[in-house]
Amino acid sequence: MQVWPRSAVLAQDQPNRPVDPAAAASARKLLVATGATKLMIGNLESMIVSQRQNNPQIPAAFWDAFLVHARRDTTRLVDMLVPIYAAHLTQPELEELLRFYNSPIGQRLTAVQPAIFKESMAAGESWGEQIARMVGDSLQQSQAKAPPN
Repeated sequence: MQVWPRSAVLAQDQPNRPVDPAAAASARKLLVATGATKLMIGNLESMIVSQRQNNPQIPAAFWDAFLVHARRDTTRLVDMLVPIYAAHLTQPELEELLRFYNSPIGQRLTAVQPAIFKESMAAGESWGEQIARMVGDSLQQSQAKAPPN
């Protein structure tokens, strides 16, 4: 039984990238300013709802304890994210992003982003279900029209 996607495990195995200390400091500030850990914990909570449904053999106590540990261990998550941000964004870009996220509109975006994310996930799920129905109906129709072998 696989509970988490392999990609989640692979992220831990990434080699340490050399990171400019100034970029790392700015990346850390940016993660705080954007509420990144709050968003990721919210995403994790949503994933666990699905995992609970898909893996009823795993006791609820496991999922509850998992969430307690995840919420308590966000510092390590930030430590893992800092080199990723610092590798993809330059120091000036990080500083510009910090100015934005510390501005009133940036703070507004940070405040509403969890709701936007949650509603977007629901919209994406609905969209995917519609596509699945359409493809399923199309395949059924084509199979019904196919001559018997």
